[in-house]
Amino acid sequence: VFSRSDYGTIEMLSVISSFVGSILIMGMDSAQSMYFFKYKKEGHEKQACVVSSILQWRLIFGIIIIIISTIISPVINNLFFNGKLSWEYFLISFSGVLFLQINTQSAEVMRLIYRPWSYIFVVLSQSVLATVISLLLIVYFKKGIIGIFLGGFVSALIIAFIGWYRVRSYIRFDRLHFDLWPLLLKFGLPLLPATLAMYVMNTSDRWFIQHYHGEEALGLFAVGAKFAMISSLAIETFRKAWWPLAMESMQSGSGEKFFRTISVIYVCIGSLLMVTLSFLSPWIVEYLAGPKFYDSWPIVGLLCWKSFLYGYFMICSAGIWKSEKTYLNLYTTIISLVIGLILNYLIIPMHGIVGASITTLITFLFWIILTELISNRLWKIKFNYYLIIPIFIFSIGLSFYYS
Repeated sequence: VFSRSDYGTIEMLSVISSFVGSILIMGMDSAQSMYFFKYKKEGHEKQACVVSSILQWRLIFGIIIIIISTIISPVINNLFFNGKLSWEYFLISFSGVLFLQINTQSAEVMRLIYRPWSYIFVVLSQSVLATVISLLLIVYFKKGIIGIFLGGFVSALIIAFIGWYRVRSYIRFDRLHFDLWPLLLKFGLPLLPATLAMYVMNTSDRWFIQHYHGEEALGLFAVGAKFAMISSLAIETFRKAWWPLAMESMQSGSGEKFFRTISVIYVCIGSLLMVTLSFLSPWIVEYLAGPKFYDSWPIVGLLCWKSFLYGYFMICSAGIWKSEKTYLNLYTTIISLVIGLILNYLIIPMHGIVGASITTLITFLFWIILTELISNRLWKIKFNYYLIIPIFIFSIGLSFYYS
């Protein structure tokens, strides 16, 4: 249905919407995980107040940000889309991001109380419903690009009601829980600059590709990046299951051993998965995307490693979280971001989307190494580097060979 340039437009609007999403998060997702377990001994009512306080903050603050963002959308439209999009595109896209976060918060509560099937139901239902609605709008009602974002918004809104109904015992709307906002913001706000820096680190390659090679190249890169997200199915499953266990094990005496064991398992299984996807990428792209987008296959294997490294961050950053020095994430991310921007500037103009994939991989690898060095100074975990490093080097070498 869509051309390469259409996918370029879709990708850029998604990138801009994710910037709004980064502001909306405000570190509240991490704050909820931290204080949910911190107040566990004080009982269910205290935990419910934490969850409700964050939900109220998101609704009030989020609606204000969406209104402001939509008001300034004509400027964004002229800068990045040559004025071809109407303000409705931005309102629908930004609103979809807000309600997706509200929906995600309810799912996160399910994860924190170890209800995996409820969590899977909410997350999977939202994805499936968004796909169905988007396809109906695009194929049958001929809504074009806006159909993708409208499908995401409607599905997020519907599933948000379902998700919160399933964890309604944690909703306390009898009053405004603004008394907890200073505590939650004190923990979460230092993460906002790091989140924004991470946003730039994740999306800067898109900006450089569009600037130097245009919408068609960005569309091709976007398709390849979507196939690389196949690896995220496994990585995100690990991240979601691991985080509550990580938060709890940090408070136990056997936490160091637990983290050390998980690191070896993660690297072994994850590396095997990344190499397999790199090997299969030509056939995956050919049979699922068609000849129009076949040229994107070389970047799939390389971009898979970005997900792998992002997942490993949840292991190697343990010391930062345990010491509650979350502001350190800002420094590691900014330093890595600067390295990434320099590499993008030097490599992407000459090497296009393949160069963008390589710079992304190098940037995230540098970020992981820097994070682990700092984190280990705060909480010494004797990771098995003699096993982890050779496996990683060999596996990533195979991915480059296949690409």
